[in-house]
Amino acid sequence: MKRINTLLLALLSVVTLTLTSCNDSIEYTPVGPVEGAGVYFPTSTRTSYELEGTSGSITLDVMRTDSVGAIDATLTTTFTEGGESVFSVPGTVSFADGASTSSLTINYDNLVQGTTYNITMTFAEGTPYSNSTLTLTLIYPEEIVYEWEVVSENAILAEGLFSMFGVGPYELTGITVEKAKGYDIYRFQSPYTNEYMAEYWGLTGNLFPEDYEYPYIVLDGETYKSLNRWYISATALGFKWTNGAGPSLDATYNTFGSVAVNLQTSEGQIPANSTTYPLGTFNENKQQFDFGAVYHNIDAYGLYLLNAGSFTLALDPALLEPDYDRDYTWHAVPEATGMFTSTLAGGVWHQTVEQSEEDPTFYRMPNLYSETEKAHIYFNVDLETGTVTIPRGQDTGLTTFGNIVRLEGTPNRSSYNVETGELTLAFTLYLSNEDGDDLADLTQISETFLWGQTLSAPIDDYVGQWVVPFDNGQEDGQVQIPVNVTKVDANTLAVQGLSGMDGYNDVIALDYDSQNGIVQFGMQQVGSIADQEGNVYYGFVFPFNSVDGLLGEASLVGGITKNGTLRFVSPVYDSMVYTVSPNGQQFSLLSGYWNYLEWEPYNAAAATKSIATFSNFKVKDSFKALNKMKESKNIQNNELNIEALPKVQKGAKGAASLKVRVNSGIQAGNFSLVR
Repeated sequence: MKRINTLLLALLSVVTLTLTSCNDSIEYTPVGPVEGAGVYFPTSTRTSYELEGTSGSITLDVMRTDSVGAIDATLTTTFTEGGESVFSVPGTVSFADGASTSSLTINYDNLVQGTTYNITMTFAEGTPYSNSTLTLTLIYPEEIVYEWEVVSENAILAEGLFSMFGVGPYELTGITVEKAKGYDIYRFQSPYTNEYMAEYWGLTGNLFPEDYEYPYIVLDGETYKSLNRWYISATALGFKWTNGAGPSLDATYNTFGSVAVNLQTSEGQIPANSTTYPLGTFNENKQQFDFGAVYHNIDAYGLYLLNAGSFTLALDPALLEPDYDRDYTWHAVPEATGMFTSTLAGGVWHQTVEQSEEDPTFYRMPNLYSETEKAHIYFNVDLETGTVTIPRGQDTGLTTFGNIVRLEGTPNRSSYNVETGELTLAFTLYLSNEDGDDLADLTQISETFLWGQTLSAPIDDYVGQWVVPFDNGQEDGQVQIPVNVTKVDANTLAVQGLSGMDGYNDVIALDYDSQNGIVQFGMQQVGSIADQEGNVYYGFVFPFNSVDGLLGEASLVGGITKNGTLRFVSPVYDSMVYTVSPNGQQFSLLSGYWNYLEWEPYNAAAATKSIATFSNFKVKDSFKALNKMKESKNIQNNELNIEALPKVQKGAKGAASLKVRVNSGIQAGNFSLVR
C-alpha cells in the first residue's frame, strides 16, 4: 500500500457521455456538382447511444467539402416519441472561414426511463457523396429490478479500510452475502457499523441512528464480464472520515470503490483492464473474492490506495486454508509458561502458552520467533500420554534471502516428558512462496521448552547450599560436589566451591534479574593459580559444550523450577568449566572436570568430597588448548541466514531462483476521483 501525498479533490465535472473528435482524412472525388458547402456527418459518427441519467449532452463532429468562407449551415430535425420536448438540437451549425470541421451539441433533459428515441437530422446544403442526413437512436434503459437471494450467512470479510492508521487489518465473520438471481452481481451490507466503530476504534456513542439502513457494497461481475473482472462502483458507506478528526455521518460521501474506472491520473481515467490497479477477481474453487486495488477517500487527506489482496470475501469458510487464529478461540495458560531454549534463535527466554477452547490438546506459542502479525506456532500435546504433533505449513514470520520460511513437524522427533515437563518440538524449516507452495528445504531443528517451569524465584530462594554433578568424561567420573550460594546485594549472588578444589578461591558471580526472577551466568575471570613449579595462570570460568570441547562467551539463564532445583538452560552448552591460561588466549581445564547445569538442594548423603586440592594442581605435560565458541543468533530483523539445501528442493523452482523476491505493490502518484 502506498500513501498518496498530493491529491486533487476539487475536480472539473466529467461529462457522462463524450466522443473523441476526429478529422476525416478520406478525400472524396465528386462525381457531380455539390450544392453549396456540401455539409455532412463523417462516416465514423456513432449512431446509437445508451444514455445514463435523465439529462446530459452529446457532441457530434460535422464536416463540409468546401472550406471557403464562414457559413451557418441550416439543419432540420424530426423526432419520435415526443423527443422534441426532451432534446434540444440547434437549427444551424457554424463553420469558420477556412475550416472544414465543426461540431454539433445536442442537449437533453427529462428523459423517460425505458424509452427509445429517434432523431433524424438533415443539412440543407448537403452532398450526395456522404451522410448529409443522420438518424440517431437513443435509449434510456429501464432500471433492472434484481431479485436477491442469500448465498452465504457465514462469509468472512478480510478488510483493511483503516490500515493506514495502524488499525487492522481484521477478519469479520458472519457476513451475509446476497446474489442477484441470473446475474454475476453480489452484495453485502457495509460492516462499518456502530459496533465496528466501538470495537475497533473505541468510539463511544452511536455514529449511525439506531434504525439506520446500512448501505451495500456491490461486487459487479457483469459490467466488465469480458475481462472476467469484478468492479466496485464509487460507494457511499454512510460516513466521512476526516483525517485528524475521525468519522462523521454523511450519506452521500464517496468513501470506497475500485481504483480502476473510479479514479483518474493526469494521463486520464484508469482503465478497467489496468494491471497496475487491477479490478477484482473471483476464485471458483475457494469461492473467494479478491476486491483488487481499492481506495479509501479520506477527507482532509485524499485518496489512500490499497493493494489487491487487502480486501477479500470468502463465501464458504470451509473451503479456505486453515487459519487457527480465526477458527479457534484462544486463552492464556499462565501455569504453562516456561523457559524456551532455541537452537534456531540461539537464545533462551520466558515463553507464554495459549490453549484452544475447542480442542484442549491444541496449543500455540504466540509470536515465537517474530513479532509479525499471527506468527504463532501451533502444536498438539497430550499432557497425560506425552503425544506431540505439529501441523504443517505454519508461517514462522521469518524470511531467508527474502523468501518466506514455514515449518512442519519432523516425523517421530517431537515428545513431551510427563515426569519432567520437558517438551521437545522438532521442526523442519522450508521455503515457500506467497501461495504456500514448497520451494526448498532449509534445515531441521529441535527446540526445548520446560512446560510450566517458569524458572523464576525471589533472590533469597537461591541462597543456600546445592549439590552439583561433576564429570570428567570417564565412565565412572561423575561425582556430586556441594557448593554455597550467598547474596551479595539485590542484584548479585556469589557461588563458592564450584571448581571442586579445596584451598582455591573460586568464587563466581551470578546476576539476578529481579523483574523475571532469574539469574544469569556468563564467562568471567576468577582467581589466579600457580602450579607446582610456581608458574602463575589466569583463571576463567566459561559455559562449556562437553561434547565438542568448546568454550563459550554467551550467557546461561538459570532459575528455580517447580521441583525446587536450580537449573541453567542453553541451546548450546551443557555445563560450566574452570580453565587456566598463561596468556588469556590459550586455555586448559583446571581439573579435568566440568559441572552440569541442574543443581539439587543440598543433601549431605548425596554430596561427596572435593575432586582435588589446591596442592594437586598441575598443568605441565597435560596442557591442552581449547577453542572458544561464541554463540550467535541466526535471526536478525526476522531474517534467517540459511541457504536452501540444494539436493532436497521441492516444486519446480530451484534454489538459485529463491533469492529474488518481487514486490509488485501500488506505485505512488497523483490521483483524483472520476466524477
